[in-house]
Amino acid sequence: MFLKFFKKILIFLIPVILLGIGYFVFDPFHILHAYEAYPDNYAKSLNRDRISTQVFLNNNTKQDYRSFIFGSSRSSVFYTKDWAEHINDKTPYHFDASCETVYGIATKLEFIEKQGNKLDNVLLVWDRSIFEYEQDTLGCVFIQDYRVSQLPWLKYQTIFLNSYFSQGFFAAFYDYMIFKKFRNYMKTFLEFRKINYTPVVNDFIFTSYIDEIKADSVKYYNQPNFFYERSPEKQLVGKVIQPYQVQYIERIQQVLDRNKTNYKIVLGPTYDQKYFNAEDMKVLEKFFGKEHIYDFSGQNEYTNDKTNYYEIYHYKPNVARDIMNKIYQK
Repeated sequence: MFLKFFKKILIFLIPVILLGIGYFVFDPFHILHAYEAYPDNYAKSLNRDRISTQVFLNNNTKQDYRSFIFGSSRSSVFYTKDWAEHINDKTPYHFDASCETVYGIATKLEFIEKQGNKLDNVLLVWDRSIFEYEQDTLGCVFIQDYRVSQLPWLKYQTIFLNSYFSQGFFAAFYDYMIFKKFRNYMKTFLEFRKINYTPVVNDFIFTSYIDEIKADSVKYYNQPNFFYERSPEKQLVGKVIQPYQVQYIERIQQVLDRNKTNYKIVLGPTYDQKYFNAEDMKVLEKFFGKEHIYDFSGQNEYTNDKTNYYEIYHYKPNVARDIMNKIYQK
């Protein structure tokens, strides 16, 4: 009787065991090993924070990075090669993360300092979302690398393993791996657009968007339900900086002061045209001073033109270049 029961249990467990073996063999989230490069088309499953941390560790001994860009995916269009022209540094590093938080930036700065790097130049590309997100509530794609956050390694790995089994990710992953064909149900787990990660400097490039716009910009910007109409009224928002976040702002300021860093904070031109809250601005000015903060939120030459955006979440490199030209002009 027991033997029959054991056989049934074993038969039931075989798929789970095979999936478990597959997880460790194929490393679908690219977190079990250190990688020199990362594949395209996995932006919805690869953790950008992990990529930024690993590429930094891969190259830091040789490059001895001294200039850094921090922010969410919106900071990605501030290409390091464009920024390099303003700071006299040929190899700045882009240390961004998807849905970045003020806590994430504070710990990254401290992590870099602990590696022995000087922070000569820093560009902080912020908007309200830096204070609105909480990384530990957003899932495995957004959790901070355990080497920076000091999260226990086992807990970090468990978060990804749970996502692999509980959200149906494994079905899409193996389906695409075997047949190399995207199916509609995969959109939840895999990225249909082409995304590129550049080596050494770690820029993040929206390749598919760029190619689609080049092919037919009129068609691209007239896609149905792609851009919503904004109100002509001035869009004000409530405070987003929470009292507990002030400690992270202070930690950022302390690292920058210790390193006598040449730094600038850009409050980016988000498509929603909402202005950065005045009370929140006072908090930033208290720690960083008005001279370091450049506010491009609200209604302006960038936000009024939808062709300055890839979609409602990300503005384009031409906007970033123009902003850098303005804030670094002599």
